[in-house]
Amino acid sequence: MRSKKAIKLTVLIAFVMTALIPACVLAAETVSIEGEVNDSFQIVAGNGQVYEVANTTKGNELVENYIGEKVKVSGTVEKDGEVQVITVMTFQTLAE
Repeated sequence: MRSKKAIKLTVLIAFVMTALIPACVLAAETVSIEGEVNDSFQIVAGNGQVYEVANTTKGNELVENYIGEKVKVSGTVEKDGEVQVITVMTFQTLAE
């Protein structure tokens, strides 16, 4: 009887943790940056800050099709050591 309760409790904890982890990711602040897409899968902002573009469908579309273009990108930024990685949610090209 006790082991059934332990299994149920373990499953409940696993379910709650699985539900909370994506919520923490979604809580990341959305930012907008303007810069130029380079051929190293990066965006170089006007202030010189370099953002690595995360490997996502939207990010790949940006870095594969708009090299050399000025863009405005909205997404979430995470710091990986000294590197800033942006997960692109939306982007648009800007007139020069």
